[in-house]
Amino acid sequence: MKKTTIVDKAFLIILALSLATCSSPVPPTERDLGSISTPTTESVSPVEKVASPTTESPPQMEGEFADVVFMNGVVLTMELDPSQAQAIAIRGEQISAVGNDEEVSQWIGPNTRVIDLQGYTLMPGFVDGHNHLFSQSQFPDQGMWDVQDLALSFGVTTSAEAGVDAQLLDQILKVDQDGELRLRASLYLLHATSCGEDLGFWYQDHPPSRPEGAKLHISGIKVFTDGGSCNRPAVSFEYVGEGHGDLYFSQEELNQIVMDAQGRGYQVAIHALGDRAVEQSQNAIEAALDGSPNTPRHRIEHNALVRPDLVSRYTEIGVVAMIFGKFPACFFVGDTSKFKYLTPPEYISWEWPYRTLIDENPGLHFAWHSDYPVFSSINPMEHLYGMVTRKEVSEDGVTICEPLDWAIDDRLSVEEALRFMTIESAYSLFREEEVGSLKPGKYADMIVLSANPLSVTPDSLKGIQVWMTMVSGRVEYCSSEQQWICPPSGGGEED
Repeated sequence: MKKTTIVDKAFLIILALSLATCSSPVPPTERDLGSISTPTTESVSPVEKVASPTTESPPQMEGEFADVVFMNGVVLTMELDPSQAQAIAIRGEQISAVGNDEEVSQWIGPNTRVIDLQGYTLMPGFVDGHNHLFSQSQFPDQGMWDVQDLALSFGVTTSAEAGVDAQLLDQILKVDQDGELRLRASLYLLHATSCGEDLGFWYQDHPPSRPEGAKLHISGIKVFTDGGSCNRPAVSFEYVGEGHGDLYFSQEELNQIVMDAQGRGYQVAIHALGDRAVEQSQNAIEAALDGSPNTPRHRIEHNALVRPDLVSRYTEIGVVAMIFGKFPACFFVGDTSKFKYLTPPEYISWEWPYRTLIDENPGLHFAWHSDYPVFSSINPMEHLYGMVTRKEVSEDGVTICEPLDWAIDDRLSVEEALRFMTIESAYSLFREEEVGSLKPGKYADMIVLSANPLSVTPDSLKGIQVWMTMVSGRVEYCSSEQQWICPPSGGGEED
């Protein structure tokens, strides 16, 4: 006799209670999936292999049932226990339950929308810890709605704008006040520009603000200590015929900036590409903390060129280290359009040493950032691909640049990279209690993918597509070819 599965039981419950309020989903076709194969029923973990579910108390009254339940999928929670589940229930803006199909089916009521994931993957939305997304809206062909559409279409549900001047701040505040902020945004107000211009203390008129549940946070300030996007990174060796790069502040000046900001409650994000800039940033944060834990969560951005003697200091100080996703393999094989420096061969092991930093600083908080549009793609899948393979999708979107031999040893695992792109990046923004993982009480910021990043080959990561993006339980992006996966919550426009 055929064994009744948990999914069968769940849908029998639905039928018995006359709960099937939606039409059956239309299975995607091979054309929709491209080179990624459709998961079979065997790809869904049996319930006995899924960790114990985490739920609030099951609903006792009809009004407490979930609005939406996703079932029969692979749910990557980004929690340590359980790390994977099958189903998730959402009520209002928040998650009510995460677990196996049988447990989560208790949240299904007469008006619950039930979505059969058909074995596809659901996970937290990506948290981009540092980009310049809203700055792009100042160009004639882009607007605030357009740049949010772009990020949401790639599954970015939280974005940190790392470099906000007074004009841009006014624009973003208006978007929020008008109710048109569709993703979460953490702002870092500029003290010094990429070319070293000191803007002074204008930001003191806008104190840090991180209201619980608010989409918009003013989290801290951004300080450039060396070049990179303008001028050259500050290094201890000599660029061929170009000197040692550019430091924008003396150590005493940077110390004072960080201490003053800390005293006013700001988190400080310090741009540091070269090793001299990394050292100066470490010194300034250490001086401000004065032996105390890094409760302000001061960050060093990029950490692109790290001298070996600086590696252990990250843990000693407790710095939050922001790391790139995309690896500039195209630059290292001859495309010099993006970076204004060339490291001599004898120092090349200092470049992008993220594997070394992680291994030698266990327990330290590392977080991903796209730095879009410095890197031309905000697509997290290209960044995940870069962290795991050290290959790069070129700006033409087709050419793949292979890494040089010295870079291959610094590859990360998919599991590590995904945590850096979700819960760890949320930590870097003081948002880890609200987003970055899937558990009851957190906001329903989540995405549905065309394939499971933990199951495909590393080279296939770049081809994974986002089919749905949800922020606070509201669908903000739905692929026009995969509408069966999207509950009709009145979210953003389809592609």
